Amino acid sequence: MRIKCDLHLHTTASDGHHTPTEVVLLAQAKRMEAMAITDHDTVAGVAEGQKAARRAGIRFVAGVELSTYLKEEVHILGYNVPFDDPSFADEIVKLQSLRATRVQAIVDKLRRHGIKLTVGDELDAPSAGRSHIAELLVKQGFVRSKAEAFDKYLGKGAPCYVEGMRVTPQDGVKLLKEAGAVPVLAHPYRFLHDATIGKMVDDLVKVGLGGIEVYYPNYGEAVRKTLEGIAQTHDLIVTGGSDFHSNDYGAPVGSTGAYLDEKAQRVLFDPR
Repeated sequence: MRIKCDLHLHTTASDGHHTPTEVVLLAQAKRMEAMAITDHDTVAGVAEGQKAARRAGIRFVAGVELSTYLKEEVHILGYNVPFDDPSFADEIVKLQSLRATRVQAIVDKLRRHGIKLTVGDELDAPSAGRSHIAELLVKQGFVRSKAEAFDKYLGKGAPCYVEGMRVTPQDGVKLLKEAGAVPVLAHPYRFLHDATIGKMVDDLVKVGLGGIEVYYPNYGEAVRKTLEGIAQTHDLIVTGGSDFHSNDYGAPVGSTGAYLDEKAQRVLFDPR
């Protein structure tokens, strides 16, 4: 039996605009049967989300979204992460420090470019990134929207872009696998394409990749079938989610039609 899910949700623990509890309530309103909080390079919102999901009667998966880099940015989702394990938390902190270094480098580039951005504590959060910088640019009147901020300054090829200072996708998968989590390749077509996805999956399967995010905003039937074929070839589970951040950024909670089949349920809920 399939169950409806959204396994890609962000909260105020990273760059989302809703608390973990609020995100759970949104999932409950959409009658999600399973959900995961997957903040960028932090598990700070997982404990609250888990408690709220238990109250709401939703099956909860402790998650994270790791930011990795290999020629292109690649995100790795981790499910059933040991969020209360200090050693795992220490590894995540290392990733956060790389994000902080990149954020400062971007701010410095903006200032050299004549954008005198005023920065208070808005970028102090462990998971602060380009999205937070874009919000500051909008707030301080340098651009009219976050999309414009990325087009003019922050996106790849823009004058203030800074390459990701991050671990490789293979290192991210290994970190999650060694921690007992299930590593899943996030939104493959966001940063990759037909010519590179196959090799990326081949390489990641060798170090423990467990699944592919097949259901994602704007992925049509043809894309989903391609990704489902790759998953079947490598015996990977199929997952999906909205990548919800706020009402203005990311698709609405539960909007992709994602579900977990019996195989995915066994892997995520009954790993033994």
